[in-house]
Amino acid sequence: MNLVFFMQTSVRDYSYDQKETIKGFFTNDEWDAIDSAMCDFQDYGDKQTDLANSIGNKLYELFKSDIRRGQ
Repeated sequence: MNLVFFMQTSVRDYSYDQKETIKGFFTNDEWDAIDSAMCDFQDYGDKQTDLANSIGNKLYELFKSDIRRGQ
């Protein structure tokens, strides 16, 4: 019997200030390294791909306002 576990967090809307605090945990270069590492990690299998996609979606949500402003 194969059991599949998915890591889930509660969905909530973060305020602008909360998002800015989270972004401040790392420099832009460090965030880029995290994103790059997730791209490599997804190559290790289906479970890792799902996890990397989940993390990537959260990073996108965190930075999407910056992307829209062209930053």
